[in-house]
Amino acid sequence: MIKLEPLKVKCARLVYKATTDHGDAIFVKVTTPEALKKTFRCLSAAGQCRFLPKIVPLEIPELSGKEYLCLEWIDAKHVNAEDMTDAQADSLLTGYLQFSEAIAQIKDVPARKEEEKAEFFYAQIMQYAKRHPVAAMFIKDLIDIPEELRSCSNHKLVCIHGDFQPLNYGFCGEEFSAVFDFESITYALACEDIAYAFTERARRSSLNDRKRKRLCELFVRCMHNSPWPKDEWMIAINRSRLRIAAHRIAKHPNSPFTAIDVAHRDKYLRKFQNAVFHNC
Repeated sequence: MIKLEPLKVKCARLVYKATTDHGDAIFVKVTTPEALKKTFRCLSAAGQCRFLPKIVPLEIPELSGKEYLCLEWIDAKHVNAEDMTDAQADSLLTGYLQFSEAIAQIKDVPARKEEEKAEFFYAQIMQYAKRHPVAAMFIKDLIDIPEELRSCSNHKLVCIHGDFQPLNYGFCGEEFSAVFDFESITYALACEDIAYAFTERARRSSLNDRKRKRLCELFVRCMHNSPWPKDEWMIAINRSRLRIAAHRIAKHPNSPFTAIDVAHRDKYLRKFQNAVFHNC
């Protein structure tokens, strides 16, 4: 008998906590055949990395007819980037470097799709600007991002997690302890995962000034302690800015007022970027 308990987390797919007769807890995720194969391949190739859960062979009658993934349950606390302690930020970077070495063993990692590249996002923004030349003045800061600060074409790409937002990693006390969800693994700049953990928080209007200041301090700490060059961190932030803007434009491509909305959304990341590199 397996007890299946839905998890109340923001996830695109159904996730559960399964408990076996022996009291063992298992993480269960309903997914697609393609994602299932990709996750199995990634976890198997990455080896015995201490941050990765082990695959659990478990049949769940209640999910018969569906594709699902069973992994060992890892107790880890989700911590938003702005709420990390200095020790947690240091452990995040140190642990991520170990995780990065493990996933470097994975073969046949898919390249980033064209529609998810910064060049594609920038092209979408430029097309909008040509259709709405007056409105384009509101998004001049995005249009003026030079190619060398938004393109990865002249930089080394490595295997990254691809969706390194706070729900996909966790801590045990002060120590970085787990990484979750491997469906988005791809090739990109080595710093993009850590940058994404911060930009996904920096873009939110709900953060107060104190938390924004703390977010910048921790980002600068990670950046200074990392082995990655400053220009690649800049590219990573600009990719987030362009992605958010392009996705918004795609929803409302024919309205000149979209530019005002995009500018409003971009200001938080732009201010974050300016604050970070002012302190470098």
